[in-house]
Amino acid sequence: MFRFRHVAPLLWPALLGVLTQSAAAATDWRDLESRIQYAWYTEDARELASAESGVRALSDPDPQRAYYLTLVQMREAQLPGDPARAARAASACVESADAALADRPTDAELLALQSWCMELRSQVRGVGVPFAAARTRAQMQRAQQLAARNPRVRLLSAQLAYAQSKTTAERAKQLAAFQSAVDAFELERQGLEHIPAWGAAEAWEGLAQVYLDRGDAIAARSALEHALLLMPDYKSAHRLLNHIVMG
Repeated sequence: MFRFRHVAPLLWPALLGVLTQSAAAATDWRDLESRIQYAWYTEDARELASAESGVRALSDPDPQRAYYLTLVQMREAQLPGDPARAARAASACVESADAALADRPTDAELLALQSWCMELRSQVRGVGVPFAAARTRAQMQRAQQLAARNPRVRLLSAQLAYAQSKTTAERAKQLAAFQSAVDAFELERQGLEHIPAWGAAEAWEGLAQVYLDRGDAIAARSALEHALLLMPDYKSAHRLLNHIVMG
């Protein structure tokens, strides 16, 4: 049985070099997720593009690589200000999820991510695709069946239902869906830390938007304050809060 105390002193530098290289080769997925999320919260397109390039360059065989490539492309598709970039990113997100799902067809979060990216793609294309909305909903329902308690699946499902609502009255009905996502994130935070872990601040912001649709500015402001406690630099939440304050 190999024991470190039996290693000759002259071999220690070489052994430490091997161990250091091995540790460096392992991808820190938590750090990568934080980088992607912070760039999205602060709407830093350059940093998101850099993060995508970094994920693409990884040789790590871990399935998390495909997941985070899909996530960063979804975030790029959500950035405001550049419809062409959003369209490219949404299409790339759908394709990356396809590649990942070929090996993990029952991965609920990947199914939900792809469903939401399909919706984002349809929004920026400006040309309706027959039955696209129905197919997107069906895939999201599949994700919910596979992981009904998953907070990110609940969040993406609520966002999809909100996005596909045609009137303010329909959007106002999504309160329970966003509240369900918020509750799931609160429950997740009470357990052991794990990754993926993104989404809680977005759930609170979504809840705030629905409260506004219902005419309840006080509840909306409270929800946004929760979002900003989780992510003080969340630009979209700040804009919505300023809208309430100035309105």
